[in-house]
Amino acid sequence: MISPQTIDKSIFDAMFSNVRKTSSIFKIESWKRDAEKIRSIDIYKYRSILGTIAAYENKYDEAINIFQSILIITSDHGYQAMVHSNIANVLGHAGRYLEAINSYWKAFELSNNPSFFESFFNLCKIYYINDQRLTNMKSLDENKKKFYEQELLNLNNTHRQIIENTNLSIDLYREVLSVAFSVFFTHCNNQVNRFIEVNDSQISTILFNTDLDLETVMLLNDSINDKFLDLLDSYEYEELIKYPIIFTAENFKSNELG
Repeated sequence: MISPQTIDKSIFDAMFSNVRKTSSIFKIESWKRDAEKIRSIDIYKYRSILGTIAAYENKYDEAINIFQSILIITSDHGYQAMVHSNIANVLGHAGRYLEAINSYWKAFELSNNPSFFESFFNLCKIYYINDQRLTNMKSLDENKKKFYEQELLNLNNTHRQIIENTNLSIDLYREVLSVAFSVFFTHCNNQVNRFIEVNDSQISTILFNTDLDLETVMLLNDSINDKFLDLLDSYEYEELIKYPIIFTAENFKSNELG
């Protein structure tokens, strides 16, 4: 009998083996064909794979619809939590960070799984969202609670530093970040790290992944520049240049602030 776990792993291994997404329609269609092999064996796993592939193709609405279809056919809170986490990933990749934060919280509410709280917390941290739910750590063990209490203190201090700077707009910075992350996940998988420098006149952001090659770095920087041009329809150039963003393969991990 075909093992859903084997199919699942082989597809995801192929999908996430490189940080740069493949442009090969043949490969993507082969993943969909492989997924069909478990349709009658494990409908939940089948739909999860299809949703992940749709997200990989940047078909975000389709991916969310597929994941939501799983919620209708299962009452298992653990499985529902995983689905809400998957939806949150898709929303985050699309730059819809407020919806993503709510979906991660829903996953945590359903399961009390600390990993979902971590995802919720980290997304709030990335966008400097001071959410009351960040203090709801009752299901975490003492060590994790201490860690996140310190992280929350750091978040609030940085949040205040930006909020109180009359030359900067945290709302505009959030929009710029949303665009930057959506650019990354349009072309790439896995993780992108952030290094920021805040001063009186600007917030400089470096987004880095050491597995990026030069061609992909150039593509990402060209894409973010194009997106910045689109933002000129809504914002003045003098405002936008306060929030420069650059992609790189250089490792800034030891200096990472945000």
